[in-house]
Amino acid sequence: MFGISGTELFIIVLFALFIFGPDKLPEMGRTVGRFMREFKRAQESMEAVIRAEMYAQEREKQKEEAASIPAAGETATAALDDDDDDEDDDEEEED
Repeated sequence: MFGISGTELFIIVLFALFIFGPDKLPEMGRTVGRFMREFKRAQESMEAVIRAEMYAQEREKQKEEAASIPAAGETATAALDDDDDDEDDDEEEED
């Protein structure tokens, strides 16, 4: 936890016990626990907001890509229209 070994944690707890006394130590533990819980909630909330924004941007990008790609029927129709124009041009040149 936080890169602290068991021995170091024990020394910190003993030091806190000497400074604050046995009456205040449980209250301080609860306070630290509440702070950690609130911090974790805020972190999860921020991660959720970031994920939602990323997914929204990704969906917009996919919609733009889908809109820029013509449908299969449109492509075939455009190709046929171009071929018809070429035949008309050939007939006019022969006349």
